Amino acid sequence: MRFFRLKKDRRQKIRFPIAVKILLGFIVAMLFMLLSNFLILHRMNVLGDIVNDTGRSVNRVALEREILQRTAQLQKLDISYDNAMHQEHKDKDTKEFIETTPDVIRNDILQIHSLLDSLGITKDSSIEEIYSILSTIESPEGEHFEKLHFLPKLSRLTSAVEKRLSAEREYVNHLIIKSKKITSSSAQYGILLSLGMLLLSTITALIIAGRIAKPIANLRRATHYARLGKYNQRVPFSSHDEIADLTADFNAMMSALGKLDKMKAVFLSSITHDLKSPLYRVKLGLENLQDEIHGTLTQEQKHAVENLLDDVDTLSRLIYDILDIQKMEDGKFELHRSRVNLTSFVRDAVKKHSISFADKGVGLTLRLNMNRDVEVFIDMKQIERVFENLLSNALKFTRKGGIVTVSAEHKNHLLYFSIKDTGAGIPSDEVEKIFDKFFRASTGKNVRGTGLGLAIAKQIITAHGGRIWAESDIGQGTTFNFVIPAN
Repeated sequence: MRFFRLKKDRRQKIRFPIAVKILLGFIVAMLFMLLSNFLILHRMNVLGDIVNDTGRSVNRVALEREILQRTAQLQKLDISYDNAMHQEHKDKDTKEFIETTPDVIRNDILQIHSLLDSLGITKDSSIEEIYSILSTIESPEGEHFEKLHFLPKLSRLTSAVEKRLSAEREYVNHLIIKSKKITSSSAQYGILLSLGMLLLSTITALIIAGRIAKPIANLRRATHYARLGKYNQRVPFSSHDEIADLTADFNAMMSALGKLDKMKAVFLSSITHDLKSPLYRVKLGLENLQDEIHGTLTQEQKHAVENLLDDVDTLSRLIYDILDIQKMEDGKFELHRSRVNLTSFVRDAVKKHSISFADKGVGLTLRLNMNRDVEVFIDMKQIERVFENLLSNALKFTRKGGIVTVSAEHKNHLLYFSIKDTGAGIPSDEVEKIFDKFFRASTGKNVRGTGLGLAIAKQIITAHGGRIWAESDIGQGTTFNFVIPAN
């Protein structure tokens, strides 16, 4: 009940569902994209203004060139008019030229005024100067025309227009250079903004993915421990979303499984302890019958008693295996190490099983790759028990005529052992499970066994600081390998 109260309190906090987290990440990325687009658009607007200014400046340059052309024409016309006026004998064409020239000059001055007005510039010193010069040029009319001579004024006008044209060209060049800089910087800004958006989007995605993946990884790790029978693992709450609800339910399940596993362990321990005494008495009684203390037995009765004693021994081994595996899981398993001659130890451990192998017709081979005088620091009794479990297992799964090879090697302060049989093999999806308690491979359903031998062997090897594993192919046999430190 306390757990569910905590869970209820946790759910009252602000919740951030996974969909909301993904949506927030998308919004952040979109905001950054809009910001980058806004900055790029601003730069494009500035570039557009520069292009418009450049177009207006180019138009003014064209108008100012036309003003220069008309001013040059006025200068030529003024010179021609002055020469015609000073001729002593004027022909008909000269007289006609003298009569029409004032109107032409007047029209050109008006055209220059019109072109100046087309420039659209009012507050500029150079334009004001040009207007001032034009205002001083008198209109050539009537009898006073022959006295008119404004060539110096036209020269001043030409100089003022050229000055204005030069300034306008410089401004056009300035705008072109500025537009190039903005174009280049816009490309750089675009690349930098794209990289920045990519970086920010990546960071945001990593943060959101981390917030989602971390609790999932914790759940996966705890699930792995649960598969190994370790139900004391709890997954911490690192978020307030659907995964947090799943975490709460998972922790509740682990707590329930832990209680069930503890109850099972207590039950097995109690049962095995309670069975030891009556089983011992049964064995003692059967041995008394076998020794004919209570009377002579027939041959059939002796055979039946021997079979019963074998069953009692099997039950006794099962009880002690259950008690030992319980001690190992409770951390009460202790090693009693001693210095052992490795060659003698391995020979003796294998030799004890030679009769059983011979009775079944299975070959047993030993290969030693080590110095005879090598001494190691191990728990001889427990390592011998590993050999017993692995050799008994190999004998069960190897048919008559097969062979079991035991190899041992001492190398780089490590002891390498392997027990290879030519039995039925184990399916690849079951190889990792064969060291679990009570697990029976599908290829050995008809083989008698408790399902604890390999689990006990793994615990013993792990307690020695080593590791054990299996390699198998269906129809080719199985090889059990284990390695432990020599000291």
